[in-house]
Amino acid sequence: MNYLTLIKDNYHLLSKNEKKVADYILNNSLDAYDLSVGDLAEKSGTVRSCVMRFTKKIGYSSYTSLRLDMAKDTEEEYSSSMDLVENFTKSSSLSEMISKTESFYTNTVSKTYQYLNPKKLEEAIAILKKAKRIYLIGEGTSLLVAKDLCRKFILIGIDSFCFDDGPTQLTLANNLKPDDCLIAISYSGQSNIANIAVKRAKELNCPSIAICQSCKSNMAQKSTVPIFVPKLEQERKIGSIASRLSCTIVTDILYLGTIQSELDTVTKNVSQARKLLSSLKQKKTSEN
Repeated sequence: MNYLTLIKDNYHLLSKNEKKVADYILNNSLDAYDLSVGDLAEKSGTVRSCVMRFTKKIGYSSYTSLRLDMAKDTEEEYSSSMDLVENFTKSSSLSEMISKTESFYTNTVSKTYQYLNPKKLEEAIAILKKAKRIYLIGEGTSLLVAKDLCRKFILIGIDSFCFDDGPTQLTLANNLKPDDCLIAISYSGQSNIANIAVKRAKELNCPSIAICQSCKSNMAQKSTVPIFVPKLEQERKIGSIASRLSCTIVTDILYLGTIQSELDTVTKNVSQARKLLSSLKQKKTSEN
């Protein structure tokens, strides 16, 4: 598991000063590996003992172990820094674009799987299996990911709901029940709708799953199970590509984990649904 994931997963357990250490590393991940305990304490405005407590709380036996992981991940980060966004130009040939896209997707998938916390995924899947209804919230590209997961759930017979407009999404959130489940997706973690919905779910004692990259966002801190994806902001220069892929990987794992114990029933439902849809296509063809 990536060291940044360990920091994010344990962020809510840190003291005020320990969060200063966490914030410095999260904001300076490419440089922090080169700092000694004393240097990190100075840079984060804390003391050496605080850095050591922080190290223990996120699961490392020593600062040396943390530093080794930071160095390893930083080396990989630098090696993949020449990505699609930085290399994609007007003069790029189609073959170059294909090659760069392949590297970009491979890097995104690799980073996402490094970030995944199996324990958090298990907790989220357990909630989904118990849920009577599943409501999905998202905006922009995140909404596309939410609608895709909603469609998958509906196809196999799970009551799921996802609407395009924000007011309707919040209206749904206001009617959540304890036996429902809310899935909120926001790559940045800054979506007002997602944050408001997760907050309301908590007030209504409804379990929620937040998929985002920011551990400091309200949706991450107020959700029942936060699941983090890597920070891939460079893509914003040309549009949301990596964030969509990263979030979709998470939702696909949640989907597969939810249906795993009911594969026979799921297969039957999917087969029946596809037959029904096929008959609709045949009818349209005959009419034309």
